[in-house]
Amino acid sequence: MKFTLCAILLGVAGCLYGQNLVDPISGSYNMGSNDPLGGTHFIVMPDQQFVVAYFGGMRKGTWERYEDTYQFTYHVEPQFVLYGRKNPSIADSIQVRVGLDGNRGFAVRFNGTKTDAFTPIFNEDSNCYSYPYIYKQTAALEQVDVYAPDLREYYEGEIHEIPDYYSFKVGATYNEFVLTGLSREYSTERSFTAQFKEGSMIINGSESIKKSGDYADLNPEDLNYFKQYTTTEIFPPQLEYGNEFFPYNDEPINDDLIPFNRIDAVLVSSDGVVVGGESFFVVRCEE
Repeated sequence: MKFTLCAILLGVAGCLYGQNLVDPISGSYNMGSNDPLGGTHFIVMPDQQFVVAYFGGMRKGTWERYEDTYQFTYHVEPQFVLYGRKNPSIADSIQVRVGLDGNRGFAVRFNGTKTDAFTPIFNEDSNCYSYPYIYKQTAALEQVDVYAPDLREYYEGEIHEIPDYYSFKVGATYNEFVLTGLSREYSTERSFTAQFKEGSMIINGSESIKKSGDYADLNPEDLNYFKQYTTTEIFPPQLEYGNEFFPYNDEPINDDLIPFNRIDAVLVSSDGVVVGGESFFVVRCEE
């Protein structure tokens, strides 16, 4: 009986010890840069999460260890997101607030069929943007399709990828929408491998980044912020007042505070897609 009890206690102690182990790769790394805006900060957490912070953005992901090799995989966000709500203050039209980059050639199709052409959101030589841009129509909005052309440069003989477009079926009597998204880097699947040797993380067998601090030494306030970021959805199911993508209003009334609901999208091959016609918005700097 004593032997059995000792074995159980040793097993529990062993499990607790294993849970408290922190992988040596955990910690913070600073990737230097000649950019005056600063470099990139890389935080590797013991719970197999990681965060990359740089000027103007952050990305998150997960990591796994296979013997002496680590596999890091970035979390992928949708390139386009559509939210909708029923706003009693809007009685005579359907409104779509467009919060997309104006210089990426994005095009949209409202209530169209698969053979209908997409319409550019902004004119080709657009500049000097001043958001928000609000599109209005009187007919109920049942479907929204959003297309992003592939602007990458290909070398001769390389196979060109055919991007998918996003198709949103509204399925509700919404009359106010928010069409937004992130840059392509957030929606592109990306991963890399690394090894940890002599206090440095070696990425893809070449680039070496020295650890600047152990995980236990990180500033608690910074650490809480990064932890929260790993569990927070950039595009939550419901868009509420205070979210960075929620429409801003200087003096909101109750109707302006109604949450938006996220509308699911399906990806459709853009093979055969045609973009043409006058853009929805014409934006140019005043001379």
